[in-house]
Amino acid sequence: MMTMAPIAEFSFSDLLQQPTRVASAVEERGRVVLHRRNAPDLVLSRASDLSELGSFARLLSRMVKHLPAEELVETVSEALPWTRYLGEQERKEFVTELPAVIQDCVELGTFAPLETCIASWRSTAAILADPELTDRLTRPIPKPLGTRVPPP
Repeated sequence: MMTMAPIAEFSFSDLLQQPTRVASAVEERGRVVLHRRNAPDLVLSRASDLSELGSFARLLSRMVKHLPAEELVETVSEALPWTRYLGEQERKEFVTELPAVIQDCVELGTFAPLETCIASWRSTAAILADPELTDRLTRPIPKPLGTRVPPP
């Protein structure tokens, strides 16, 4: 079995000061993480890897579309264990939404929609995993909607 080399890590200033060294690491290891101060890290990779990832996403969206719903729920639950905190209906909604979102990623050339979808459902699961928080967020609002809220 082929193992991947560990991802190389550099600061963003390393890229600016030693671009050849960073580019060589990308060639050797496939991708590099660039750490930035006061900003999210970046990943630098080969363009061909992105193309292959797009092909894989296209394949995955087709495969997922053809799985029976029960099998898909089980598979997703194994891959994303936090989904067990979603109710049965929420889990079904999530796995029903997933193939379309993956296809959107392929069409748009970005995995941002998938990241947003998963983050939203993970947040829902986190709320449902905490009974006290679930209770506070699902309680009826004491004042009817549309009434003015007094200033603090």
